[in-house]
Amino acid sequence: MVAAPILTVATVLGTTLPASASADNCGTNGDTGVYNCMYISGSGLYASEIRGWSMYDATGYPVHEEVVAPLTAVPDELICNSSTVTPDDPGTVVGCQKYDKTLPVSGDYCSILWEYRGGKYLNMAENCVDVFS
Repeated sequence: MVAAPILTVATVLGTTLPASASADNCGTNGDTGVYNCMYISGSGLYASEIRGWSMYDATGYPVHEEVVAPLTAVPDELICNSSTVTPDDPGTVVGCQKYDKTLPVSGDYCSILWEYRGGKYLNMAENCVDVFS
């Protein structure tokens, strides 16, 4: 196990959990109807598991899920990225996960579902978990 300073993992709603903890933040984007979740489990800046996923209805457009580190990470760090899929069934789940990861900084770690439409990527849903030091 990697030695790390004691941190508290909390949801963006401000709920503080013990130093060795897990937290998730899930919700439905009111504009797109996409259900999205971000989950982190670990202690300090060590995460035993990081997971981002979305439940997405078929639209005929390609989508992929990313989990990203806070913008203060230098360089901006992509934690994980799913393969691109074009959902053809309602309720398709798209996601990615990473195990045994030392986090670069404290702050918001976010799960984002991107849809490729009209030559650009659209943020269809985003939820974050805040890791404090």
